Amino acid sequence: MQRETKSLKAIIKTGVFSGLFFATFMAGFDYLSKDPFSIFKFIFHSLFFGLFMAISFRHNYKKKK
Repeated sequence: MQRETKSLKAIIKTGVFSGLFFATFMAGFDYLSKDPFSIFKFIFHSLFFGLFMAISFRHNYKKKK
């Protein structure tokens, strides 16, 4: 398999969507445990998780023809 880098636009989309999904999921857990909503915690979760996911999924593996 050959490694091919994704475009910057695809990397940013991956980071933003995965970060927002994770932060929303964690805010749901906070809501269920009766903790108050914190915008700083939401931003922290979305930025750092999105950053790590964008870095980890920046390569696309394709088979050689």
